[in-house]
Amino acid sequence: MGTVLLRNGRALHLSGVPAREPADVGIGADGTVVFAGRWDGRAKFDTVIDLRGAWVSPAWIDLHVHCYYGATWLSLRPEQVGPATGVGLAVDCGSAGEANFTGFREYIAAPQPFPILAFLNISTIGLVAADRVSELLAPVVLDPQRTVACVERHPELIRGIKIRASGEVVGALGMAPVRVAKAVASSVQLPLVVHIAEAPPALDEILDVLEPGDVLTHCFTGRITTSLARHERHFRRVAEFAAAGLVLDIGHGQGSFDYRVARHAIDRGLLPTTISTDLHIGCVWGPAWDLATTMSKLMALGMEVDDVVERVAVNPARVLRLPAWGAVMPGAPARFTVFEVADGEENLPDAFGGTLAVGRFFEPRYTVVGTTVTPARRNTERRRASASILGT
Repeated sequence: MGTVLLRNGRALHLSGVPAREPADVGIGADGTVVFAGRWDGRAKFDTVIDLRGAWVSPAWIDLHVHCYYGATWLSLRPEQVGPATGVGLAVDCGSAGEANFTGFREYIAAPQPFPILAFLNISTIGLVAADRVSELLAPVVLDPQRTVACVERHPELIRGIKIRASGEVVGALGMAPVRVAKAVASSVQLPLVVHIAEAPPALDEILDVLEPGDVLTHCFTGRITTSLARHERHFRRVAEFAAAGLVLDIGHGQGSFDYRVARHAIDRGLLPTTISTDLHIGCVWGPAWDLATTMSKLMALGMEVDDVVERVAVNPARVLRLPAWGAVMPGAPARFTVFEVADGEENLPDAFGGTLAVGRFFEPRYTVVGTTVTPARRNTERRRASASILGT
């Protein structure tokens, strides 16, 4: 595209530019920022895009997706989780294990025009047939030596170790895989990302092995044994851990986000650290759809616009150790999402049978990765199609 000028935007969470102030961002032919502020008209650009007052934030990061298409039965194509929906970086959350990570690197991450990182599954086989065959079906799938070697071969891609710590996955192995996963994560100085659902193992047991910087995904699940709204002890412990640095990740998914639990937590001041979708074939047609729709649900539950954007544009970058993500200093890679917050009216489901009237929506307009500016929008067509199928 050559050089690009993003004209007439408003800054939100852009380092060095006051929030809500007008901002023009110039991008050089090498894909790096050349200036941010007010364009005086002297510098010339090959392409000028008038943002008409839309917000400009660091590019949104979806910290929990499944996009190892063709290798795991639940995964989407990478383009379904990327710039077309406002996402400038996606993290595949445990689809690949050490035995099939080379395929993920070569056929998924490397060819894409936007960055894809990974949380490596502690199971050597990853989510090949989940949820039909557990990835933790026997001790033989745990190979710490090979898993560590895989991480050390691919430090630019692997940013954490993932485990699904729920009864239907760990089975008779119980807490053993969780402890192995934590030991592996500690040995390579990466966070442990723990999926919670129905016990066993119990949430207390899981929390006992976690440290600041680790990630608890599906934090607002409505599962009976792990719901923060059903167990005051769980709520207090998770709140204490979050205050000390535990990352609480939404991971909406097909069966992992409950409005009642989210409202219970948010009303008491316990906000998620990061907002993610857990997009896969079971929820891309609902109830998650895309990151912008998930963000809109959290806003409808009481979170402010600034707080929601921080949890997709700033906090995930810290988890992934990307200190310059979305920076507007000269020479920094251009990574931005342009969006509006617009009025609307939709009744949207959670993953546990609840519905919520949503009246304001995050509407992505462009995703900027270097000099590539991709028009973006929510998956409203998928929502209409699913509503038609369900007769609602």
